Amino acid sequence: MTSSLPPKTYSDPEYEAAHRQTFATPKTKISNVLPLGVTRATFDVAIKELISAVGVASVFVGEALAHYVDPYDVYEDDESRRRVPSAAVTPGSLDELRQVLKIANQHGIPLWTFSRGKNLGYGGPAPVVRGSIALDLHLMNRILEVNDDLHYAVVEPGVTWTDLYNYCVENKKKVWPSAPSLGWGSVIGNVSHGEEGRRRRRRRRRRKTMDKGFGSNSNHHQCVAGCEVMLADGDLLRTGQFGISNSPSAFLSKFTYGPSVEGLFWQSNLGIVTKMSIWLTPQPSAFMSCVFNMPEFDDLEVMVDTLGLMRRNGVIPNVIWVGNVVEALCIRGRRRDYWKGEGPIPDWRVKELQKELNLGCWTARFGLYGPERIVQAHFDEISGILKDKAPTGEFIGKLFAGPDGGLLDAASVPFEDGNVLVGIPSLMSIPLMSWPLQEDGAGKAAHGDYAPIIPSSGKKLLDWMRRVKPIFEASGLELMTDFFMQERHVVVTGMYSFDQHSPREREAMHRLFHAMHEEAKDKGYGMYRGHIQHMGEFRKSNILERERTDRTVDLIADLNDFNNHAYSRFVETLKVRIILGTVRRRDLTLDVGCN
Repeated sequence: MTSSLPPKTYSDPEYEAAHRQTFATPKTKISNVLPLGVTRATFDVAIKELISAVGVASVFVGEALAHYVDPYDVYEDDESRRRVPSAAVTPGSLDELRQVLKIANQHGIPLWTFSRGKNLGYGGPAPVVRGSIALDLHLMNRILEVNDDLHYAVVEPGVTWTDLYNYCVENKKKVWPSAPSLGWGSVIGNVSHGEEGRRRRRRRRRRKTMDKGFGSNSNHHQCVAGCEVMLADGDLLRTGQFGISNSPSAFLSKFTYGPSVEGLFWQSNLGIVTKMSIWLTPQPSAFMSCVFNMPEFDDLEVMVDTLGLMRRNGVIPNVIWVGNVVEALCIRGRRRDYWKGEGPIPDWRVKELQKELNLGCWTARFGLYGPERIVQAHFDEISGILKDKAPTGEFIGKLFAGPDGGLLDAASVPFEDGNVLVGIPSLMSIPLMSWPLQEDGAGKAAHGDYAPIIPSSGKKLLDWMRRVKPIFEASGLELMTDFFMQERHVVVTGMYSFDQHSPREREAMHRLFHAMHEEAKDKGYGMYRGHIQHMGEFRKSNILERERTDRTVDLIADLNDFNNHAYSRFVETLKVRIILGTVRRRDLTLDVGCN
């Protein structure tokens, strides 16, 4: 007998309550599905073996699977498109994980692997392949080390950003984690698969492991030096200097003798990352909270060009987060608080709200860190450049310094000025999803986004915003967007929130996503990450005989079209060879899929 009660995933009552609310029982009952090509008898045997391996309290079926579907599913009423698992399993150790892989291998059952299932807006914990078993790693949640001499942490998949922050505070570690906007996601998930998606080897599945996330002052996947990966047959691999027993440089250097293979496990399904290091920010003696507003829509061009050059030349050394006025309104309330008419808020009303609430059309936020004199010098240089290049803008800096020249306590910075910029995670972004709800207690707030990678060019960013604004409005929405400026590119998130209980709004979100995708495809903009609904798989493949037929369309991956999709073919070939190696070592006969 399995557990039909959903697992408890957070010890913090606030986080657990938010999780339960997000994954409230879907309106449409979850279908009882089997893995493709697996009989009921075989599946039942596999479930019994899983219970023997990890215990009855760690295997879930029935109503508990409401916590393993997409809580914001646009296709909840469409059985042909809805992605649901057949069961879920939560191993708590390497040995239990190895047993789960062995059982899945023996019975030909696909696994869908994730850390916390909080890649919300991209499918959450839902599998790409219907009938997969959800492999939930949230019980593997040890913080193995936080080193504040060399400033790094080593964690397991179930460790959240809030866990890491609290550990650093409780143990007086002199580091600031680079937290993302929501603290309930996995550190490894955001670092490497964005929050989840580390899909396991078996049949018919597609790309997404470690989604190359970023936070307030770093690209997280670029801060990894050494990780441990479990391969399909249960073998363990350690990368870089971590592969040398007792190496003092295990988590300090990305350099290695021979090929560097960490990247094979970012947004892939070539292995399960079970331990990972991440570099942290040394606790500074001073911090400057910086905000730059510009009033007009077309100001975006000069704003991006001016800030972008400073990102590249090091005057602004950290990620710049730019949001539009609608996103600012969403944090403050709902559409009904600002507009009583039909459809999206008209431009004239948005301009009124800007004046009433003293909001810019575009607002950039970033932090400066280090000794007070250096922070102040950076601010003065930035201020002078902005006054010269973007004189209609308003630049505000608030300086916070540790007492007597000592280190600054992040908690001493007011939340409105610090929060994620000083490494303090929270759930502050959740309310923005309620933007479209017309009545209290009615409907269910949901969201998604389209996230292309665009050159850090003001002209190209403004062109993109002009293209997608009417698409949002045609779908009944205001353009709600932000973007994150790296040195040479930006990651744009075109956010859309909707009432998931409304078939009309779900259909509108479907049209919105595909319309934005056509615009991105026309401009040659690839995606930062993709929703499970837009990943394809091989419906009919016998990889052991090297046949690949009936390939479905993968909207995102198929943008890599050079030389007849040479990149995808290479990754698929690599996956085939990994699986063939597993089969030969274990003397198995498997009908398995490829990446």
